Amino acid sequence: MKRASRALVTYSSSEDDAPADAPERKKKKLPSLASSFIVPVPVDNPALHQGRVRATPHVEGQYAAYVYIPLVVHPGTALYSLVDEVLDVIKGMVPAVHAIGEIVSCSRNTSGLVVDNSRRARELHLSLTRPIFLRAHQREEFKRAIKLIASRRTPFQASFATFSELTNDERTRAFLSLEVGAGHNELRDLLSALSPTLQSLRQRDFYSQPRFHVSIAWVLLDPNTSVNGDTDTKRHSRAHEGVTIVEGTSDNNLTSNGDIGESNKQFQAKCFPRVPHFPSELIPTLNQRFGARVSSAHIGGFDADTIVVKIGKDTFSWPLQGSHVI
Repeated sequence: MKRASRALVTYSSSEDDAPADAPERKKKKLPSLASSFIVPVPVDNPALHQGRVRATPHVEGQYAAYVYIPLVVHPGTALYSLVDEVLDVIKGMVPAVHAIGEIVSCSRNTSGLVVDNSRRARELHLSLTRPIFLRAHQREEFKRAIKLIASRRTPFQASFATFSELTNDERTRAFLSLEVGAGHNELRDLLSALSPTLQSLRQRDFYSQPRFHVSIAWVLLDPNTSVNGDTDTKRHSRAHEGVTIVEGTSDNNLTSNGDIGESNKQFQAKCFPRVPHFPSELIPTLNQRFGARVSSAHIGGFDADTIVVKIGKDTFSWPLQGSHVI
């Protein structure tokens, strides 16, 4: 006897039951977020930074940092007068140059902020690290490490030896620098102390053959110039004549996607002229005219007694306070 087969039960879907001419349901739009919840994306506008460009793209929650020994040069000192003379010479040879480290003293009166240009100091930095990049949770750890190094190191005297031209790793800028002579060994000892911390944070050490220095001026380099400096030098020398260096322009120089348009690139080239390198005769001229003065202990000598770390826009400093080992 055959067993009767049972038919499968089918269920109708809600779509089958819906009338064919039923209106479509409208999707509800979510309310837009308040502006306070929107994190602005930084726009790299060279016009706001004297033609400089960001070497490393911005990453949210990442902080640029570096470690240095500060040298504040006060008006009235021999080194201050020397730097002023050197800057006058270089501005005559390279009008596109920018001075480094000017600190303008200000006082406030009833009418607002008054700038006193007669009292300026220069803060120069003797770098002990390359630019490094820290995550938010790494900042306190890094500060503690630098503070510990400072507590174990003794203040020492250093002095400058010569003028030199140096370029950054990206070869976007050239720097006129004063290189350190005396104090080189103590500075290398500081590099050795910093190295384990940098490695633990997966950051690069300072250069294997360091040239310790402070920079007193910089200039933008032509990106179309080869490493050997091959370019039309006459074209660049003409570009410097009659150029007014401005410190900033409107954000309207940017296109909608944040890039600089072609016409604005031409504007940037006029406002922020570039050179293939410093003139070949600049460094020999400076060393001939000022070398004896800068290398003398009473002019080019200084105390290295503080170590500073800058993280983002914040700076933290600690005195070198280790005791001499007898």
